[in-house]
Amino acid sequence: MATADKTLLGYGTVTVGGTAIGLTRGGSSFVVEREYREIVADGDRGPVGTRIAVDREVAKLTVNALELFTAANLLKYYPALQNTPAGTISSTQKIVAGDLSDVVWTGATMDGKACVITVKKALNMSNLEWSLEDKNEVVPSLEFVGTYTEATRTTESTWSAVFTA
Repeated sequence: MATADKTLLGYGTVTVGGTAIGLTRGGSSFVVEREYREIVADGDRGPVGTRIAVDREVAKLTVNALELFTAANLLKYYPALQNTPAGTISSTQKIVAGDLSDVVWTGATMDGKACVITVKKALNMSNLEWSLEDKNEVVPSLEFVGTYTEATRTTESTWSAVFTA
């Protein structure tokens, strides 16, 4: 008999480089975008499963961060920024290795079993966009995209999901 015990609950915590991101609003979302290519041969009447190649895979974890606005957080969550000696944050327009962090969402199923989604070497690739509205808080959307290294760009996944048994 089927039960709802294994239903994954939508709320959880998010860490960037091991540090909790703080309060969020509107939840988070995880998506792995894939581009497939059929390798077609004469005589095929349809797709042949073992001749379908994954040409591209991009893992994304999007977080709506309510608690973001300190200089340290801005530098941690947005790439290619610097903090000047005068305390002004400005753009460097250059992404460096320090801009990459593992981003981890930790949640649970209804029966209390853990689920951990990791986006590896992630970079926030969303625009620096803040809606400044009267009687509302700024809740920027941070889209962390898993990246590859030159050495592992064809051999390693940029994400993992672990479900506790």
